Amino acid sequence: MKLFICSKCQDVVKCASVTRTCECGASWGKYLDDLNAIYGGKAIPLGFDNYSLCFAIQHQPQVGLGKQFTAFVTPKKCPTFKKIT
Repeated sequence: MKLFICSKCQDVVKCASVTRTCECGASWGKYLDDLNAIYGGKAIPLGFDNYSLCFAIQHQPQVGLGKQFTAFVTPKKCPTFKKIT
């Protein structure tokens, strides 16, 4: 799953097939197809490992700490998530 965080307002936004912007409007991103996405403005690209997220959801505890999953800052040069200037 591709997301971005705005370095100005700290809003985290999930990419979709339509362009989405952060709360302050300084960052944007969108999917081009099922795999490839673009982003721009003040956005910093993020990713969730889909498998570990689904596993964490399926094993959500009743109490205590939540189930962890893998999230990461996407590299600046990524073939499937490109910055548009």
